[in-house]
Amino acid sequence: MGLIKYCRIAGGNFGDDINLQLWKRLFPNLEELTGRVFFYGVGTLLDGRHDPSMKKVVLGAGIGEYNVAMPDSNWDFRWVRGPMTAIEFGLPADSAIGDSAILWPELTSGHDEEGPIGLIPHYATCDSYDWVDVAATAGTVLINPRQEPNAVISQMRGCSRILAESLHGAICADAMAIPWAACILTHRFNEFKWRDWLATIGRQYQPLVVDRPLVREITPVKAYANRLARLVQYKRKTRYPALRPVAPATAQDAWLVSQALKKYGNRETNFYCSEPETIERQRRLMHMRCKAFAREYGLDYSLA
Repeated sequence: MGLIKYCRIAGGNFGDDINLQLWKRLFPNLEELTGRVFFYGVGTLLDGRHDPSMKKVVLGAGIGEYNVAMPDSNWDFRWVRGPMTAIEFGLPADSAIGDSAILWPELTSGHDEEGPIGLIPHYATCDSYDWVDVAATAGTVLINPRQEPNAVISQMRGCSRILAESLHGAICADAMAIPWAACILTHRFNEFKWRDWLATIGRQYQPLVVDRPLVREITPVKAYANRLARLVQYKRKTRYPALRPVAPATAQDAWLVSQALKKYGNRETNFYCSEPETIERQRRLMHMRCKAFAREYGLDYSLA
């Protein structure tokens, strides 16, 4: 049982993997807490069943569904991702500060304002189709979220704008002052966690929604299950059941999606980011709570 709890995605996902770089950099001796606490930082981590007998420290994690929070006396909430998570756990409003990924020191401002638009799908969306070609036809550049965090950030810096289905694609773009917009390419887009985070930066939920999913192949059993999910509107409050695939995508499907992305991307007013003061205010609050956590648990705290 590891100390740092994060979503370990086979093949990697940069947003989750930020945990591996961030926390040991901020708390150099964090491993001293192994066996004493579980540590929840970046990600949608609070939905599952947790050991009620173990102390659980939360620095910025969130949930992804309604009615899944499981309070117990051993939670130690320093802050959570957003107000929807706070409400589900019965926490005060000032605990909803934002996503802790913005503490990653690599997320400084500075990008190529003349560069292309970067398209960052959800990692599973990226696996399911040849998005390099779709992105190119749309006049954008694919940034694969399966890469390690520094590679993703480096490619983002070469972009003038970011179109993100990946939540941490948007969060990192916002922290780096790169204008961005959200897009929904498949059913797995989680509206709950997006709204949770967006509320902390005062931004409305206004994603681009494509009208068809793109997959290379699908089994008859999966296609049948997805038809049923569409029919019953499975998880309609937080997902997009109409975008569950029921057949392999055709060349025409891919072209139509690329044209929707291109049309949306051509309107610069669709892309914007938070004022630097908003991000710095969040960071200041997070650093204050990190320092308090370090002090109370006997840890070193470093901003280097």
